[in-house]
Amino acid sequence: MVCKTIILFCMDTTKQAAIDKLDKFIQSNLKNYSRDRNYDLGPDNRSNISMLSPYLRHRVITEEYVIKQCLSKYPINKIEKFIQEVLWRTYWKGWLELRPVVWKDYKNFLKENTNHALEKVTSFSTNIECFDEWTKELINHGYLHNHARMWYASIWIHTLKLPWQLGADLFMRHLLDGDPASNTLSWRWVAGLQTRGKSYMATASNIAKFTKNRFNPEPNQLSSVAYDNEFVEYKANSKKYTEFSEVSSAKNIGLLITSEDLDIDSCQQIKIPKHIYLMPYSQEESAIYSDNVKKFKDSLCDDICKRLLSSDSTLTRSSSSSILEWAKENQIDHIITLATPTGYINDHLMQVKKELTANSINFIKIFRDYDMTYWNYASKGFFNFFQKASQLHSRYF
Repeated sequence: MVCKTIILFCMDTTKQAAIDKLDKFIQSNLKNYSRDRNYDLGPDNRSNISMLSPYLRHRVITEEYVIKQCLSKYPINKIEKFIQEVLWRTYWKGWLELRPVVWKDYKNFLKENTNHALEKVTSFSTNIECFDEWTKELINHGYLHNHARMWYASIWIHTLKLPWQLGADLFMRHLLDGDPASNTLSWRWVAGLQTRGKSYMATASNIAKFTKNRFNPEPNQLSSVAYDNEFVEYKANSKKYTEFSEVSSAKNIGLLITSEDLDIDSCQQIKIPKHIYLMPYSQEESAIYSDNVKKFKDSLCDDICKRLLSSDSTLTRSSSSSILEWAKENQIDHIITLATPTGYINDHLMQVKKELTANSINFIKIFRDYDMTYWNYASKGFFNFFQKASQLHSRYF
């Protein structure tokens, strides 16, 4: 098996690069993160933020690892804002896990509605300079500063009066860190659908201040009135998890690795077996994602090939070939995988599980202890979640 490394957007896609970037951020920028984080200085200057999100989204390194490293250098009260930003990712995943129908409704909307906004938006002809420039940055770099994402979503929804789902879809197509939970729910938050009566409104003065006057939109270019989206209350479900002990008697185990969680070597519950199936993205995702996003995911998977494959391991790497056929060919009776949260890959694996079960092949998700604990606290708002997470941080960090 030959694995090659592709360097994209001046971003090294190896796990070691992610660790090095985190270490550098902790040493140089973490202490000033709260003060500087809201400034969008442009794609050529990201020194005020960590730029870890593309790694965290794919769990090249985990939220747990990042928080642990940060808290080894500073007490939580000194770096609370950064810890909160990392935990927002955990919270959004847990929130959507407890309400998967939100993801289902989002996908159903996209199936029933053509993304008619793409042509106008991607031709950079909205006559709102900052918005058009952010669209170019999104497409060319696969990244936007978090504050720019909020401004962008606000203009899309409240000024251009376009459906939030279509904007979320545009982000998912192009963001290297595009995450079904964080992306979908952040767009819903801006639209006023996460918290009843609370929408996020971009203002010209805020954009000018936090771009340091790179952009100065006229106040009348941006709507000051929130678009009236119909609020729907989604009740949280209960959630139960599967433990690893179910595979202890399996004769032939296969390991499925997906780009939802690439830090497989940090999970002590999983031993690397002879047969490995690596899936960078599902067929559905392949039809959605830009070439840049797919190349980025492929490059991340190149690195895991180098890190994990021993001489006696055999690997099938595909986004289209049948997992069932792979299992049959290798006489696999149990397939294990690190749990995939609600999203495209999880949708695909739910169908795969049905096929495997029909052929007497067990399919088992292994949930990280961190996820099992923290996702359960996402039944209410973030600050309720953060309070409980802070009380538990000594257990994990």
